[in-house]
Amino acid sequence: MRRAFVPVGRQLARYVDRIWTWEGAPSELPALLPGTGAELIVHRGAPITAHDTEGSVLLPRAHLLCMRRRRWRLTADGIVAFTAVRLRAGALAHLTDIPAEDLIDRVVDIGDLLGPVGRQLASVLDGADDFAVQAARAERLLQRQPIRRTDPRIMVAVQQLYRHPASTSLQDLAPTLGISARHLRRGFAAAAGVSPKEFQRLVRFQRVIRTMLLGAPGSVAPVALAAGYYDQSHFINEFRRLTGESPGRMLSRPLPHFYLPSLRPE
Repeated sequence: MRRAFVPVGRQLARYVDRIWTWEGAPSELPALLPGTGAELIVHRGAPITAHDTEGSVLLPRAHLLCMRRRRWRLTADGIVAFTAVRLRAGALAHLTDIPAEDLIDRVVDIGDLLGPVGRQLASVLDGADDFAVQAARAERLLQRQPIRRTDPRIMVAVQQLYRHPASTSLQDLAPTLGISARHLRRGFAAAAGVSPKEFQRLVRFQRVIRTMLLGAPGSVAPVALAAGYYDQSHFINEFRRLTGESPGRMLSRPLPHFYLPSLRPE
């Protein structure tokens, strides 16, 4: 398995965390689990098929990956290679007028998502140029994408829950921001794809997985408690609900790139 990544400049860093590439055998493909992120993926290797309880789908060459409730097992018949743009939490609301709640857990073509910039991005990242050259061209291209105005209070809510899931009170969040609970729920679904409560649960889940994968102590209990779980049993039950398997089984696999921390936290 080979992977590499580059950060983006300040102009784009508010919306994009990194541009990265991955290449490996089909057996090294990670499971795609519910989360809070969004990735623009351009495949360069063997076609990849995603499987879940609802069936199987052949992933298009260039698509959005925005998992919230579904989990996919991936298969391919040859060497897998792709390049991706990792978006920050809530960034979709700035880059497209399609509400995030209409994009989650679906296979959406990048061209349909971003228009002309998306179609050109697929060509840039599918080329034979050096990765650093591709990434630089992709960054310049993304800088041309129109930035859509959003309610800054909703973006503050997204970042607050993303950074501090354990200490943020959902009951106090809307009043603190000076908005109604209804406005918060509607705006949050449009920006992040799910309700604030579900987003908080997903962030909390990701926080534990990331900490454990990156070398936390053997016991999951202190990590789960720090993330806001009541106890270890609470975390294990939540883990099984979201992944369909035990923590030990997943943590024994190679580190998925999706769980690496942000390069430049907001």
